[in-house]
Amino acid sequence: MPQLKQSFTVNHARPLVWARFQDLPNVVQCIPGASLTEQASATQAKGRMTVKLGPIKADFGGDVDIEADESSYTGKIAGSGIDKSHASRAKGNVVYTLQEAKDGAATVVDVDVDYTLSGSLAQVARGGIVEAVAEQICKEFARNLEEQLNATLAPAAEIGEGASGEAVAPAARPAPAKPNELNALKLIMAIIRSKLRGMFSSASAR
Repeated sequence: MPQLKQSFTVNHARPLVWARFQDLPNVVQCIPGASLTEQASATQAKGRMTVKLGPIKADFGGDVDIEADESSYTGKIAGSGIDKSHASRAKGNVVYTLQEAKDGAATVVDVDVDYTLSGSLAQVARGGIVEAVAEQICKEFARNLEEQLNATLAPAAEIGEGASGEAVAPAARPAPAKPNELNALKLIMAIIRSKLRGMFSSASAR
């Protein structure tokens, strides 16, 4: 079973990040291409993941099982889904660990993923495509999560006083927008451009 490892940093304290990870609807909002269709309980849900790779559009729908251990700040998300239009199946496990950083002011999120992909889409997802897409998803998830937490905390920090001396809260900030499908080809091109910039920067520094 293929495995992936990713890591990213969120500039908020670990207890706050952990609490947000347990809020499944908000977490799903941070994942490009993902949507929550049903949440039966805190540990079981149904969802969709839409990925577009050039002319191919994959739309997986399936079940999600969630485990969380606050004592060790670790969790597991197990999912399986079917894309009926391409007769393909996907199954995977995501294990995450939250570690304190910057003297408790930030959180490092370590993610381990194992997955299987079968059917016609398995022929497309070769040559490091899955790894490249996973890397970019993590980057977008981290950015969206940070924006979401900032938007949640900012109104409380910005409460001021009105003319009567009473506290006046600012207008609520909208949650960060995310695309309803993941354009994998666009993500891969962004990664290629980033790698090329790095190569040219290294060459010019010699």
